[in-house]
Amino acid sequence: MLSTFVVYSGMNNPGHTLCRHVCCLVLFFLMLIPAGKGQVKSIDSCAPASWHSIGGSSVTDHSDLAFLKTLLKDKRVVLLGESSHGIGDYYTLKSRIIQYLHQECGFEVLAMESGIADIALTYKNVDTLTAKQLRNNTVFGNFQCAEIMPLFDYIKKTSGSKHPLIYAGFDSQNFSSSFLLMQNILRKKWGKTGDSLMGCLGKYFRIPSIMWDEDRKPLIAISDSITRAANMISTLFRDSAKSIQKDFSLTATDMRYLQLALANHREAVNLDWTRDDPAAHRDKVMASNLFWLMDSVYPGKKVIIWAHNGHIGRTSAEGNPYKWMGQFISEKYKQQSYHIGLFAREGETFEWWTKTNKPFMNNKVDDIEELSAYKDRTFISLAEASKTCAWPSRKVFGFELENGGRIEFVPKNRFDALITFKKATLPTYGQ
Repeated sequence: MLSTFVVYSGMNNPGHTLCRHVCCLVLFFLMLIPAGKGQVKSIDSCAPASWHSIGGSSVTDHSDLAFLKTLLKDKRVVLLGESSHGIGDYYTLKSRIIQYLHQECGFEVLAMESGIADIALTYKNVDTLTAKQLRNNTVFGNFQCAEIMPLFDYIKKTSGSKHPLIYAGFDSQNFSSSFLLMQNILRKKWGKTGDSLMGCLGKYFRIPSIMWDEDRKPLIAISDSITRAANMISTLFRDSAKSIQKDFSLTATDMRYLQLALANHREAVNLDWTRDDPAAHRDKVMASNLFWLMDSVYPGKKVIIWAHNGHIGRTSAEGNPYKWMGQFISEKYKQQSYHIGLFAREGETFEWWTKTNKPFMNNKVDDIEELSAYKDRTFISLAEASKTCAWPSRKVFGFELENGGRIEFVPKNRFDALITFKKATLPTYGQ
């Protein structure tokens, strides 16, 4: 960041009185010019001492994160966001933060933005899997990078200890482990009928390509097919639960997760396609999944949630009338929840759906990345920052790739804290 400095020379010489008065007038009028319009800003003038510079990638030295222990001591759930699913530096830092929260702050459960049944049915077999298999069998492809591997090494390492980092999912999209298990059960027990049912359930993959078509009839027809298939499979599994458990070495808990996955398939298409927003509908289901996990499966345990900024905010972006997962969580847990948004001023991000690298530079005067990128990686409590800065309480812009690009919001309303990178780099895939 740049600062404006005015240098005076010879101002102690009485012969320069006129010059001194002219300089003072110039400074006075400069102060009247609004920020923006060519003026170079200095964020140093409003950077509180409580802004924390966070280190890089050390997996052993977490002293730079020690401030979190006090900040989060009374929190039940911490939500870690990200402005894009395609930035490797986010994965590195979030993995470090999660390890610190587990080791020093009493957090016991990590809930990832991946299928709730997929992760549960894979994590139960963690002893027989490598860390890489655990990663690849549970998270979507954009997360399958080298930068996240230290986290999965840690999950694997602690799984057999007295104090494991419990690994869970909350997404309503269950299309890896649970989907394959259902397919295997149906094929072996019901043959072609089972294959036909799974074919109908898999029509979900066609929805994105027709979601915005003017003609809604094909979309409604696919939704009806998915709903009927999910209902029929659910009935078959319920009526044959004991034999399925015996033939496939499953527990009653495993069957419960399979039924939950089927319920999520039904609920994913249980909306008015002419009026409802499917993304907001997904967030509502994800919030329901999380509440079930926290209330029924892990009651009383402190939970870390890993998801996109668009899912974890306490409010929506300006002009967005929908309610997102973070809002449901904030309403339920109130002061026990802490919402942290991640942003980057410049760099590259990987756009998963086009498989291309996208450079970005967020340096406009009203960009949150420009206003808050004080150090290489800066943690900012917005409650503290608002005591000396105006921007946390006014509308600013932020770049969120999967959330539509440049969006407008009030930082303090949407998040409790920010982590901002001056420069961010791509994930490393294929490792």
